[in-house]
Amino acid sequence: MVYVSKERRASDFQKIWDDLRSLRFPIVVEGKRDTIALRRLGIEGDIIEINDGKSVLSTVERISQKFGRSSQFIILMDWDKTGNKLAKQLISYGEACDLIPNDKIRVSLSKFTAKEISCVEELPTFVFGLGHKDLFL
Repeated sequence: MVYVSKERRASDFQKIWDDLRSLRFPIVVEGKRDTIALRRLGIEGDIIEINDGKSVLSTVERISQKFGRSSQFIILMDWDKTGNKLAKQLISYGEACDLIPNDKIRVSLSKFTAKEISCVEELPTFVFGLGHKDLFL
């Protein structure tokens, strides 16, 4: 993507980030560093780490038990090979458990940050590099 200015780019990113913050559903990430990154960027809701020693299916079942069937959850795996594989598993298992997996924010972030970063834990560095860190907190 070619951007006219840093301000425009920051504004476009802010729209994606506001979408994420407005969705009041649990966010599923890969591990602790991802959780720390999201907290640094002002995410206050439920964050579930998938790398907790249990299977992906076990994590999805836990979401179903805690939030109920037909509930939605946001998939925020990294946008690398492993993250893509985990996202597909979460979608498959989530749908099998009558949940509504949401991968839209992850896909948007992947497209927006392509060639610059490939994982959630790098988001704070990316955001602060835009020069408008106060917008995101």
